[in-house]
Amino acid sequence: MLYSNKSWFAVSFFLLCMLIFPLSLGSSEGLLKKTAVSSIWICVLFANLISLESLFKDDYQSGILLQYKINKIPFSIIVATKLISHWTFTGFPIIFLSPIFLVFLSGSFNDIFGLFFSLLFGTPLFSLIGMPIAALTLGASTRGPLLIFLSIPFFLPIIIFGVLSVGSFNSGTYSEYYLLCAILSISIVILPYITIKILQESLK
Repeated sequence: MLYSNKSWFAVSFFLLCMLIFPLSLGSSEGLLKKTAVSSIWICVLFANLISLESLFKDDYQSGILLQYKINKIPFSIIVATKLISHWTFTGFPIIFLSPIFLVFLSGSFNDIFGLFFSLLFGTPLFSLIGMPIAALTLGASTRGPLLIFLSIPFFLPIIIFGVLSVGSFNSGTYSEYYLLCAILSISIVILPYITIKILQESLK
């Protein structure tokens, strides 16, 4: 049920991506500073995409989800536990690792708090948005690629607002943060309910 046994893979992938970015840009120090925030958000995106594939997969294939349904265990508890576990063991560590890599890439401490708060609102959205898509692709033969192609269009606005929010934090406008908070509030109410309905339909 818990996600901790596979969380290391997503976090390790994030660390590997963060080490590859400076190597790919070479000696372009100015370019590295300009793209530091967006590079971190892209790495966070792919780390979450990798972790989403196994969110319900093992429980579905082993028949545990079906046993939950037979024993009339509320799917709301299952979805809430999966959501909290996924964010705690993937998004939460990345939130604290990202400011370190921001200093490593940009050589500046100016955007640390802006990046921290943008990821604090953005990473739960990745988990919330990814859950119904992960449930929808259960049983698909090409589940991995399908999950990626379905998720990225919904993740792109979060990345855009997340990157822009880092700049607005220093200017004191916070408009992108308010927008992320609004999307997060709506997602917490709607997306778990949609995930529950998809899981129930997939087990019929």
